[in-house]
Amino acid sequence: MSYISNRKEFPKEITSYDVLKAVAVILMIVDHIGYYFFPENMWIRVVGRMCVPMWFFLVGYAKSRDMSPILWVGGALLVVMNPIVGMSLFPLNILFTILFVRWVLDFFVLKMLKSRFDAFMGALALAALFIPTIFMFEYGSSAVALALIGYIARNKDELGFTPLRSLIWVTVVTVLFVYSQEFLGFTFSHIQNLILVLGIGCVAMLLYTKFEPATLKTKSVIISFLGRYTLEIYVVHLLIFKLIGVSFGLSDIQWFDFYYLPGGGVLQGVHE
Repeated sequence: MSYISNRKEFPKEITSYDVLKAVAVILMIVDHIGYYFFPENMWIRVVGRMCVPMWFFLVGYAKSRDMSPILWVGGALLVVMNPIVGMSLFPLNILFTILFVRWVLDFFVLKMLKSRFDAFMGALALAALFIPTIFMFEYGSSAVALALIGYIARNKDELGFTPLRSLIWVTVVTVLFVYSQEFLGFTFSHIQNLILVLGIGCVAMLLYTKFEPATLKTKSVIISFLGRYTLEIYVVHLLIFKLIGVSFGLSDIQWFDFYYLPGGGVLQGVHE
């Protein structure tokens, strides 16, 4: 959902950004199929959760901090839809999280990467902010930590990050993020949490060590579409899923069952 280049200037060949975002879109849809249509099968969500570090990695990796109106419009459409289909108004969806991350990321980078002490204090600040921010928008301040992986990956040579320091950073962020999901009420089993730690850790490390901008000498209509219209796909498929879910009783949402925050657990795994 992070726009890396102007859509009017898309190259004819697919890029590494297209491939990564296409994979993230597929996993995201799998996750939402699990939430809206098979809520009792948490394994579907375990697979789908693997997309989350991809999105925030791209937000941090991008040079742009664009606060595009289309993000505001797409996010607002989903916020308006939630009370109609009986979902909570808060936390706001991931589009608002992306806007928040873009707004604060450079500030945290400047503060946290000055020294080990500043990095430690910044991590404490992100942890302290997790509780209040998770009620405001999806993933809360943990999204900033995930985006930092992308920022460091792009600038690790200039920042002087050693392989060991990189491994420690990615591991800590991964474990904290995965177990925050349990705190939020996803009710994953211990084995599912373990697989999430290993899977998301592998995804984060592969992105950190292997991802780089590249134009591939091939074309794919499907990958191009999925990779270049991620925001539209996100908004449209969620609107459709919400309407199907409430219309056919496939999930526990009900028409006009309005409330500000979900009950049960803290947020009861409501991340879209």
